[in-house]
Amino acid sequence: MSTYTKKKIEETIPHAFEKKVLEREMAKGEPRVDLFYKKNETKMEDLNLNVLRTEMKREGMDITTEEIQENRKLIPVEDHMIQITIYKKKGSKEKRKAVLFIHGGGFFGGDVQTKGNQCRYLAEQSDAVVISPEYRLAPETPYPGPLNDVMGTLDWIEEHAEELGIDKEKIAISGESAGGTLAVNCCLADDENRIKLALIVYGALDLLPAEQTKYGWNYSKYEMYPEQKDYIMNRLFRFKEMTEFIQNLYIGNGYNAGDGDISPVYAEDVSRMPKTVMIEAEFDYFRLSNEEFVKKLQENEKDVEVILYEGLDHGFFDRLGMLPQTADCIEEMAKYVKEM
Repeated sequence: MSTYTKKKIEETIPHAFEKKVLEREMAKGEPRVDLFYKKNETKMEDLNLNVLRTEMKREGMDITTEEIQENRKLIPVEDHMIQITIYKKKGSKEKRKAVLFIHGGGFFGGDVQTKGNQCRYLAEQSDAVVISPEYRLAPETPYPGPLNDVMGTLDWIEEHAEELGIDKEKIAISGESAGGTLAVNCCLADDENRIKLALIVYGALDLLPAEQTKYGWNYSKYEMYPEQKDYIMNRLFRFKEMTEFIQNLYIGNGYNAGDGDISPVYAEDVSRMPKTVMIEAEFDYFRLSNEEFVKKLQENEKDVEVILYEGLDHGFFDRLGMLPQTADCIEEMAKYVKEM
């Protein structure tokens, strides 16, 4: 296994936020220090889902320099239809590689358009056909509905490879946050081994509450620059809290967040995982679970690499055109797609 560390660009202090990240966090107000160790007492009926979903719809900038064709289609999945968006560079009639890209949003928010500029840039940099599904969201459609939509999209890609102009022997999957979870879920469920590469951007690979995690999630497991500790812990707390909401919104009756089919970190069989690249942020709440998943892949002699962005947090992939590391992340992803 190889780990590649990406240093901060504007900050040199070890275990500190990148400058732009700290500025964003400070602009939000004082950290909620009094809540860091308290039991979450927010009632589910008091959650404003519309507000949460709106907050997740901040688009990055379009930084492409070449023309990217964008085409939307309705495709059948089981007993319903979903929309997919297809991104590809104009030109070449040769068969291209494909990337199935899954947007994030806690399983209850986000959409294809919000990550459209990231998909465009990935299509430009990799010269692959990028396909992104508008999978159904919780709580209207809890698990396994979103995963079924992703699996159905994979089936459709394989069946329509000629029409798409892709080589169905060279299909990659990628996703960020909840989309990263669904991407790993999809790999683990793909008994035909159609996926040849997994690019996982800070996936949420453990949906159990922090107190129930089998590796003992704790703030103390993160090294933090003392003068920024409250701001860093505040960011970790946001996703610690969010994970509890996700469990209630996404995981319906009869299912358990500790099941390997839902939280990949607890999967007993990882033999179907293809070559995997885990892209992580130093101050991501899910980094600890993802490190456990990497250990599991190593123990099973799977091909896995890690790219760690120092000073960044969960959500940096959103900030295309505003944070240089976002473009760098997509360029790294494109390199692996080209090598596939």
